[in-house]
Amino acid sequence: MFWYHKIWMVIAVVILTGWATTQRADSTEPAKPAPLCQNELAVIDVNFPTARANKCHIISSKRLTIIIDPENKPINDSPWYAFKVTPNKKGTLRINLKYSHSKHRYPPKISYDGVNWKALSPAKINKKSDNEIQMRIRLKDRPVYISAQEIFSVGAHNSWVAKMGKRPFVVKSSIGASIEGRPLYMLEARANTDVKKPYIVLVGRQHPPEVTGALALIPFAETVLGDNELARNFRTLYDVIIIPNMNPDGVTHGNWRHNMNGVDLNRDWGPFKQPETKAVEKEFERFKSGEDKIELFLDFHSTRRNLLYTQTEEEPTSPVFFTRDWLKAVDGRLDDKVYKYTREQSPNSGKPVSKNYMYSTYGIPAITYEVGDNTNRKSIAIAAEVFAEEMMRTLLSQESK
Repeated sequence: MFWYHKIWMVIAVVILTGWATTQRADSTEPAKPAPLCQNELAVIDVNFPTARANKCHIISSKRLTIIIDPENKPINDSPWYAFKVTPNKKGTLRINLKYSHSKHRYPPKISYDGVNWKALSPAKINKKSDNEIQMRIRLKDRPVYISAQEIFSVGAHNSWVAKMGKRPFVVKSSIGASIEGRPLYMLEARANTDVKKPYIVLVGRQHPPEVTGALALIPFAETVLGDNELARNFRTLYDVIIIPNMNPDGVTHGNWRHNMNGVDLNRDWGPFKQPETKAVEKEFERFKSGEDKIELFLDFHSTRRNLLYTQTEEEPTSPVFFTRDWLKAVDGRLDDKVYKYTREQSPNSGKPVSKNYMYSTYGIPAITYEVGDNTNRKSIAIAAEVFAEEMMRTLLSQESK
């Protein structure tokens, strides 16, 4: 229970401070129209980072329709939306949310401060068709944010990176920049710089709407960087690289999937034609050259349920049998009632995704850590801590053999 509250206090602070910093100081933020539209009851605007609502049609004094378009097509069905409703007066506003190129996926979340979020009651949502819902919003005397998921902005990511970078054994750096010039931050934990140690690598947020993946990466990373005997012992034998936000432009613009070139970054591992993935390739040259060694790669994402995409048992990895032993240990601790997940053994298909590239290049366990869109947020944090602890124990055990 303490861990859950601790994590969410940290996330709440970084989202709030990150939001304010981004709005005041980030000169790269795009100018967005505000308001998008207004009627007798309310003003709709998208003048904040992560916002997406492309068109607005006034139906009546108490009704309007918001159209959600993707950044480009074809695209995965991950229809992100986020907008702010500022009341002109109290009343019930009916908003039809219509997707131009997707079915409805994310139940609306609401927040009055951009920090504390809750799901809009299902009783206030009416499904009109596969690609349209109507929501009823009871307007109070203050603005309300409505979003596909909790808003975890670039500013929030950067604030968390800055906080972690203050730990004495962690170095914060930028490995490059996005298309629009936003830094691609990396944390590197090296407890003893005089000793060469193998690395584990964590990356996240290749796909902007995948907030639950980010909410897992945070407690996972903090567990590995923790100040307890297990984490300290682990860092005496392993170094850690964390790249928590690979697509800061996409996050800022509320993209459904892609970077600002309209490219899915998780289809560019191998080609490395995009600046974001190219920066990672350049950073990882040290592993190709043999200057440093990598032993594990985890890429955090979201989908409709909790699962891990792994190599098959027939595909050899080094460390040997890591995934089997790791997940067996996790299963011994993690009750399905708290966090139910499945392992999907996915053979290397040659598709240029991170998992396939890292396995085919280095022969290591390369795993996609997928978190369900609607998974309980407390359970996400609990599970991430367990996965991180058992990862450390498994690697330490194999190191001692």
